[in-house]
Amino acid sequence: MLPSELLVSSVKGGEIYPRYLHPNGDDRVLASRLILLYSKSKGKKKSEISGAAKEMEANGYDFRVVRGLCALLDRLSVFEVKSPVEPSAIRGILFDHGAPVLDENKREEILSNAAARLGVCPKEILDYMWADLSDEKVLASFSEPSPESLLASYNLSATQTLLFRATFLEVSVKGNPRSILSSIKRLGLMYTIKAADGGSASIAIEGPASMIKLTERYGTSLAKLLPHVFESEDWEIRSQISSRSYGRNHILNFCLSSSDGIHFPCSKHPDEGYDSSVEESFARRFRAMETKWKLVREPGMIKTAAGILVPDFAFEMGGRRIYMEVVGFWTPEYLEKKASKLNSLPPGFRFIVAVDRSLASTDRFRKTGANVVEFDREVPLKPILRILEEAEGSISIEERKRLQTITIEPTSDVIDLAETAAKLGISWEVLAERLAESTPKGYLLAGKYLISDRVVSELQKILSTGRNLGDIEEKFRVFGVAEVIPVLSKFGYSVRWAGLSPSSAEVVRN
Repeated sequence: MLPSELLVSSVKGGEIYPRYLHPNGDDRVLASRLILLYSKSKGKKKSEISGAAKEMEANGYDFRVVRGLCALLDRLSVFEVKSPVEPSAIRGILFDHGAPVLDENKREEILSNAAARLGVCPKEILDYMWADLSDEKVLASFSEPSPESLLASYNLSATQTLLFRATFLEVSVKGNPRSILSSIKRLGLMYTIKAADGGSASIAIEGPASMIKLTERYGTSLAKLLPHVFESEDWEIRSQISSRSYGRNHILNFCLSSSDGIHFPCSKHPDEGYDSSVEESFARRFRAMETKWKLVREPGMIKTAAGILVPDFAFEMGGRRIYMEVVGFWTPEYLEKKASKLNSLPPGFRFIVAVDRSLASTDRFRKTGANVVEFDREVPLKPILRILEEAEGSISIEERKRLQTITIEPTSDVIDLAETAAKLGISWEVLAERLAESTPKGYLLAGKYLISDRVVSELQKILSTGRNLGDIEEKFRVFGVAEVIPVLSKFGYSVRWAGLSPSSAEVVRN
């Protein structure tokens, strides 16, 4: 974004129009001159570069445009302190003398003493005592952009700066609505899906000016969304901008679309992964627990009578899903809409709502029947695991009831219970329980496998002629047995490890 005082815009008929720069003509000439100035200024003070840029303002260029472009070029520059000693150390020694010294001889004496203490000459004392101030730093390196990319970055920054005062933003895209929606959720923006199908979406987003608190942080998140929107082939944004003039607040309309032909950065925006450290931390810690539940990020949209919900996560097991939403930025109206959607969920949906104590109240969510988990800084695992454990128990009961109506007849010599259970939509543990109670005739239940007597005999022969675990695993896999150790245990064998590799382990009879 640009500093707000550098935004150039005009207002006509209740509409606001930012000043956009074109990749040719006078705008290109200005961009080229400024890039050349920076590229030739290595070793010069920032104040010298700014002074040279201001000379261009006298040539008819809007000073806000010149300084806005310089602000972008500063971000491509590295300015360093150039001083043989720390400027703060120089000031510390000089200021120890208290009141300003008006006598010239006394002044020279103080400078000489300070120079002697620091090991520099008296002239360097005056030259470097303020070298750490922003304007006194010198240009050490500069990543030179093309004029086109600088002008595109300016246009993007101008739009971001304008939308920092938005009370409302509506984004319509075609081509990658799922990508836009994923970006909105990662950035923690407050949104409502007005319409969506496989190839397009219309999404209303709360603006920073509607926030009760955390306006700057929210505005920065909204600014990060724009590059993702501009990647779409066909897009349009409509917004309402809060403006204050002559002591009164005004609401101005702002409209921009891909058909306007504004020059924006065209390079694909990289996938930033988790924008929220809260969500990233939770996902990493949950997956490390290696539970029976599979964690799915951004599992899709849920249509309710009150609108569309897009949960942050879903926990999957045995064909069952439990959804989870992490509540971030909010306004009372936004929380009310979200609670209304939770209240109108179709039957059979279970929801966990994780609420940051510093951001929102949990009362309205508890009334929806959702499981509410409060957190400070990071979502705790313990209450989430407890909810999943309770759900797992009820799922197991339902699965056992379903299995009572199913006849299990093996059709091959080795049955992988995990594969069979997945086809039945149940967990393999429940299937193993059922088979342990009533094992089909001519088969042995061993680990995750149901093995025919014929193959059991073949596997026993392998064990009678070899003891190396690596060799045994290779031969067992030929019969379709990939997880060997539980099967060995069923056969009455154990493994004696001499190292981490199966080739160094020995299979012994118990």
